[in-house]
Amino acid sequence: MQESREALAGSEAAKPLRADLEAIVELSEADPTAARQALWCLQADWPALERIERQVGGEPEQAALRLGAAIHLARAELASPKPELRRRLPELLELLGAAG
Repeated sequence: MQESREALAGSEAAKPLRADLEAIVELSEADPTAARQALWCLQADWPALERIERQVGGEPEQAALRLGAAIHLARAELASPKPELRRRLPELLELLGAAG
């Protein structure tokens, strides 16, 4: 019973993160170069990173690793000749623990 409550809480917590990520992907499609620049700036913005890590949830170190991997994947996709970040959305959600 406790496990099912924890799973439900995890899936409810993932909904805002998923919505936020979908909005970011939509904005990134309009200007991939600006989106890549914003990701570089985000990596230097410790307070913003900490807020996002709290939204990702879990142990702080795990959240930081998940976020770093998602940023790396997004930057790589946005740097490609024909970026399709929306296609990578399921992978980004998985990295951030918000899939499902």
